[in-house]
Amino acid sequence: MSRKTARQMVVVVLVCCASLVVPASAQHFQQIPGTLSTVSAGRNEVFGVDSHSVVWRLNPKATAFVKVKQASLVSVAVGGGTLSQLDEVWGLNAKTEVFRFDYTSKTFVQITGELTQIAVGVGNQDDCHPYEVWGVNPDDEVFRYNYCTSEFDQITGFLTQVATGDGDVWGINSSGQIFHFSFAKMLFAQVSGILTQISVGVNDVWGVNGSHNVFRYDPATGVVNSEGANTAQIAAGGDGVWLVDTSTHIWRFDSSSESFVQVTGNLTNISAGSGAGVFGVNSGGSVFTFVRP
Repeated sequence: MSRKTARQMVVVVLVCCASLVVPASAQHFQQIPGTLSTVSAGRNEVFGVDSHSVVWRLNPKATAFVKVKQASLVSVAVGGGTLSQLDEVWGLNAKTEVFRFDYTSKTFVQITGELTQIAVGVGNQDDCHPYEVWGVNPDDEVFRYNYCTSEFDQITGFLTQVATGDGDVWGINSSGQIFHFSFAKMLFAQVSGILTQISVGVNDVWGVNGSHNVFRYDPATGVVNSEGANTAQIAAGGDGVWLVDTSTHIWRFDSSSESFVQVTGNLTNISAGSGAGVFGVNSGGSVFTFVRP
């Protein structure tokens, strides 16, 4: 048995047998005021949407969410913040209309376009793309926001989901096929594997397939390798790689042991920021943030 195969088997046992693992008691999720359906964290900003499409923004000083006025959205994407720039915050409403958060007015301003999913991350390609803002529309067409023209440019290809992180862009299509965007060729190139969910972190690309297996992309071989089972959601970011399993248990990827370690708590939605921290929501809508000792 190879070392790689042995490690995969250990990870599968860890994820499948959550009740047999003793979590690190010094690290835990702490509840904070608020009731949300989903949450999205960036470098400094954390936004969430509740069951009534009301949008909330975290006030870090008060550790409480404040309602964003005149906003009715079904999803929010936060990211792209660095030492020199704020996070970008984008959202979509039930009509697939697109909105961008304005820090001056503290409101969401509508942007021309129609998208069913949107992703936001740091940009490092050129002056017209200080952030990578990507989306897909109801026809699976792919778009990238151009800050010089203030418009979305269509990119060749058809995807149902797009993800960006650390300046990298990935996506999956309606058949679950995986694609990696080449900035040199301005095209999406297919990568071996089938996924239903994809997440891009710092030098990490993770995904989940239809059988709830979690995978990690190996740039050396160009394939995705199985890293565990029973996964409902994977979230990768500067604040680590996290997953929620099919029993709502929470797991954190430990790079030193190259395995997932259970953390006390139960969540149905999790977001790994790039400095703002790790936030999640449970089945009752309660909001939690991860606290390190």
